[in-house]
Amino acid sequence: MKIAFFTRHLPSDEPNGVSWQVHWLAQQLVRSGHKVVCHSFSPAPDDALYEHTLLNWNSKSALIRKFVPAFVFRTIDTSSFDIIHFHGDDYLCRGSDRRVRTFYGSALKEALHSGSVKRVFYQVLFYKFEWISCLRKGKKVGISEDTLKCLPLAQRVIPCCIPVEKYNPKSLKTPFPSILFVGTFYTRKRGELLMDAFQKQVLPLLPECRLRVVGPQACSGRNVDYLGRLDEASLIKEYSSAWVCCVCSSYEGFGVPVIEAMAGGAAVVATHNRGTDEIVTSSSDALVCTPSELGKTLLRVLIDYKLRDGLVKNGLKTAQRYSVEKVTNKYVELYVA
Repeated sequence: MKIAFFTRHLPSDEPNGVSWQVHWLAQQLVRSGHKVVCHSFSPAPDDALYEHTLLNWNSKSALIRKFVPAFVFRTIDTSSFDIIHFHGDDYLCRGSDRRVRTFYGSALKEALHSGSVKRVFYQVLFYKFEWISCLRKGKKVGISEDTLKCLPLAQRVIPCCIPVEKYNPKSLKTPFPSILFVGTFYTRKRGELLMDAFQKQVLPLLPECRLRVVGPQACSGRNVDYLGRLDEASLIKEYSSAWVCCVCSSYEGFGVPVIEAMAGGAAVVATHNRGTDEIVTSSSDALVCTPSELGKTLLRVLIDYKLRDGLVKNGLKTAQRYSVEKVTNKYVELYVA
């Protein structure tokens, strides 16, 4: 098949959740014998196996750029493609039997968990655009059952994926108890919640424990190691060396950090949210708790080796369900249906 991908970004300059999903899926489709042309405002990553068309923003305004992709995508001739797969911003594009749209969560849930009035307004506006996309002719996919609840016209769930084979769950752990957090503070990722539990509950009983933070917001504190943004290889190394990975988001469309941690051999402690709850089986492959129980739950996993080892072993099995190969096969089935 000849497949057109449409996405704002690729991990070459915007290594976020959606850009990695698009890149991994395109790579595997090419390995499977399909031709993929990715239309994006980011340059192609150095390892890209797919063809690439670089699009032009034609504006430096951050506000205008929020709407540019929808206008640009509609001008591209797609007549030569068997499948037209949009990973966002297709609300101005015509519907078609060849059209596929993946919704990576819902703007409605993003609005409900936003930390500013400006972001709430922005997400509510784009939730309306998501509904316009759903009304277009074509196949609609959500990454979780929770996404489908917000967008009931989407027909099926295909989860996110990770390149499981790149992770090394048998690598050495840190010589000291360690907690890894990937995300931001004072947003739905709730890094401040973990920081408070770490300082007030974990350190008094485990003074040698360290909190290692990956993300764009600098932070500091006793026994806190701020690592900044990391490339893919460095992040995978952090997952593999951590004793525990904490995912304390109030909302996740799917919860990719959970399966990344599991694939890397870290025990997962998470707070309840619908995206994460769909992935894990609490007390089997992760421990899931309320925000008020976070510190106590982290201590339990850090102190109890047998519990931690069991979570790791079961987590590895769970992560295998979300390999790039398995998820790509689900998309191929959808394309030909």
